[in-house]
Amino acid sequence: MCQSKLIALENGGSRLIMTDVTLLDVKDDKIIIWNLLGERHVLKGYAIESVDFVSNKVYLRPLEGKE
Repeated sequence: MCQSKLIALENGGSRLIMTDVTLLDVKDDKIIIWNLLGERHVLKGYAIESVDFVSNKVYLRPLEGKE
């Protein structure tokens, strides 16, 4: 299966936010994610930095002044 990992790039390092991500939706200032089990998380203060389709990873960065 091709679920992704959601990773925040913060303070010079990285932090795993969620594994088995099946859906990511951007609405206004929020990033809404769901995993394979249907769990939903809403993140504020982040933007998508990059998406690595080969390793199935989505990298987020804090918005200016939110770190």
